Amino acid sequence: MKRRVVITGIGPATAIGIGKKDFSAGIYGLKTCITEIPSSYERNYTFKSRYFVPKPEFAMTDLGIHKSVEGMMEEASRLSVLCTKLALEDAGFQISEAEKHMQVEGLENCGIIIGTGMSSLQTALESYSAHIAGTDESESESGSGSGSGSNPNKPRFNRMVIPMLMTNSPAAWISILFGLKGFSYTLNAACASGSYALGEAYRTILSGRCDTILAGGVEALAEKSGAIMRGFDMLSTLTRAKDGRPQPFSQLRSGFLFNEGAGCVLVLEELERAWKRGADIYAEIVDYESCSDAYSIVQMDPTGDSITKLFEKITRGVKVDYLNAHGTATLANDDIEAKVIQRIFGAKSSQPHINSTKGVLGHSIGACGALEVAISALSIKESRIHGNLTSNPIDNLNLAMKTFATPIDYALSTSYGFGGHNALILLKRYDNNE
Repeated sequence: MKRRVVITGIGPATAIGIGKKDFSAGIYGLKTCITEIPSSYERNYTFKSRYFVPKPEFAMTDLGIHKSVEGMMEEASRLSVLCTKLALEDAGFQISEAEKHMQVEGLENCGIIIGTGMSSLQTALESYSAHIAGTDESESESGSGSGSGSNPNKPRFNRMVIPMLMTNSPAAWISILFGLKGFSYTLNAACASGSYALGEAYRTILSGRCDTILAGGVEALAEKSGAIMRGFDMLSTLTRAKDGRPQPFSQLRSGFLFNEGAGCVLVLEELERAWKRGADIYAEIVDYESCSDAYSIVQMDPTGDSITKLFEKITRGVKVDYLNAHGTATLANDDIEAKVIQRIFGAKSSQPHINSTKGVLGHSIGACGALEVAISALSIKESRIHGNLTSNPIDNLNLAMKTFATPIDYALSTSYGFGGHNALILLKRYDNNE
């Protein structure tokens, strides 16, 4: 019998909501969390983009993680642990206290694949500044300064900077803190990282190598001086809207809304295993395709040919009811994406319902693909689609202009990243009679 892969747990963490319940209410209620950049960002540079989405606020101690452990983790790792706990609880797994940290019943050999685009850099930047400034030896060793005369504003060299900076850390901390001894790794495909992680997890379960994998994406680009956001601003990729709203697929769009931190981990299971434990199933993953543009390090191939071929392959013989588009709201990308959609599906009347989650959440780089697959699975399960926060839309696109109920049998989530990384994931309503 052919193996099948289903989604049984969803663990999102964003500024509009942490956990499935609050996140879902925020998404379908079109809730936004847009903040004006602080004055500290503009000490040496004037931003063209004036707004961003802040990272979600939470405490690791609320998860049962001692603050001494949290002190060894960068924000991306903290997010990965939070999202994993949320996903496991949502999937119905029992998490208990173990001798070292936590133990998850029946998941000792679970695999872990986490996508991240850039990972956290705050500690690296602070430690580099301290090194250049010649921070004294006592501060270098402790990472927190010493003596009553220490300057709290002086940069500190964190002695844990290497394990905090390692890009494998988000996956490694999941393994360590939940006692999971299967394979674990991170992968990077820029803005498609979360989708690649889920796609590779899907393929791995299909192959028979593993029955359960925790997969998704995390990103933490918060930096107290705004240096990382400045990098995107200087590339002229960020929105210049006066209210910060990016408006994907709008004729008024000017760039994406910077999201400084978010994450989402999903529980993927082989169907028979999910059956046996009585899991509630959101949706089935039925296909995953990926490719590279081989065109530019920061621009999409203007022909859209590579993406078109992926669409042709993944939609063959399938009627797609809902398309969660990449929809960054950058001038060129939305135009290219719209033309590919029209090329594949034809006129507006024959296109699936289309939305861009980035119009609500902003663009969270390595996390966005996982969040959008989660939303696609929720939309199938709940038979509803969230609206687009867009006015003056591009012609001939079947954009959902409000949240509404509709049956969905097939949903397609698309991700395209800097460097030409493209990924499409096809989800299907689960039918226990098949």
